[in-house]
Amino acid sequence: MKILSKALTAVAGVAAVSAAMITDVQAVPSFARQTGMACVSCHSGNYPGLNAFGRAFLTSGYTMRGAAPLVEGEDLSIPADLKMALITKIRYELSDAVDGGRGEVQWPDEAAFLVGGRVAENIGFLSEVALAAQDVDLATDKTNGNFLSFKTHFNVTPNVAVVMYGTDALGIGYGMELMNTGLKRSQRPIENRRGMSAFHRMYFPTGKNSSGIGSGAATGLAVAYHDNDMMVSYAQWAPTYGNVNANIFGGLAGYVRANYFMNIAGWDMGAGLAWTDGTIKTGATDPASETYVSSTGIDFQAIGDLGTIPSEFYVSYAQAPKSTASKTNEFNGSLTDDTSAFALMGKFYVAPRTSVYLAYGDTNQGDSNTRTETTIGAQYMLAQNIKLELFNVGYSSDSTNIDGRHDYSMLMLFSGF
Repeated sequence: MKILSKALTAVAGVAAVSAAMITDVQAVPSFARQTGMACVSCHSGNYPGLNAFGRAFLTSGYTMRGAAPLVEGEDLSIPADLKMALITKIRYELSDAVDGGRGEVQWPDEAAFLVGGRVAENIGFLSEVALAAQDVDLATDKTNGNFLSFKTHFNVTPNVAVVMYGTDALGIGYGMELMNTGLKRSQRPIENRRGMSAFHRMYFPTGKNSSGIGSGAATGLAVAYHDNDMMVSYAQWAPTYGNVNANIFGGLAGYVRANYFMNIAGWDMGAGLAWTDGTIKTGATDPASETYVSSTGIDFQAIGDLGTIPSEFYVSYAQAPKSTASKTNEFNGSLTDDTSAFALMGKFYVAPRTSVYLAYGDTNQGDSNTRTETTIGAQYMLAQNIKLELFNVGYSSDSTNIDGRHDYSMLMLFSGF
């Protein structure tokens, strides 16, 4: 509680100064510039979570035209200028494990340029280039490494898309993901991804991919069918990024993602299934080195009004079978036990610009390895594209050999320009 009280004092000071600076004029990221629409047109409450219109914009391949002028001619239809955005995070962490509780400023954290939008009438793209360290070491919470991501989206018909994609950090769902449950690393409603998403809790004991199902490198080709109510995609993919020797004929894994959306009594609800399995053959050797992946996940979300309070709810479950002596599962390095994870979260907009949330997650591997995590926090929107977030994370475990993480509190300023 000492740590949390220090963080509350800090956020009070920052909020007081920031509130004095707020005006009705708000900077907007690249897609808002292309469409001429406010951030909340596509995002649920506050970005980066998507609402129904945002899902439609994504499945269109970011090609929707709007207020921005176009340069058009025979076989040409592009915005008159390049649409770019800058995403930044400034974080302050308090933990007994960080310099005796003195705290650590993490700046810049996950700073990145995003360039994307319309390439042609039926083709869009998105590219993300990191400007700072990105990933977090499980034991130390220190950041390391950079990311670069891209995807090109081809609308073959109004309901069928082909997506070529590659990322070294944003996970298996980067190619086509519509829900806010964390299967795509950056598409989630709160900062603590492991606290609210089962897809990010599949990380102990550490296998090859310690970031979970919803994070890490992924390169692939996806084919998707979508309409207003559902989306089904199939991808051939590998957990790699960059120039890699790969056997693309029978040497990649399969990935299936299915979503169904419905509106019940004013609630925007979605349910999903995610499955991947296969042995991937990559590398510069002959025969190629092999990487085995196997996992299954289900998720649910509901966005609507609980009485007079706008609210969001997210539930996810994921499972990865154990490895064998001959095959190490990318998502579960244990030779003795399957791994499963569960997470749920509720978020409530209790005042203008202000929301509070509570998240719970657990990860299980056999009878002796169980880990739970509770996150409580608040967000204040300084503008549609600038978010101030304060949260506290508490861990519990019945095993001492998991990863040695400590309780912590964090204050974060997230901005998109």
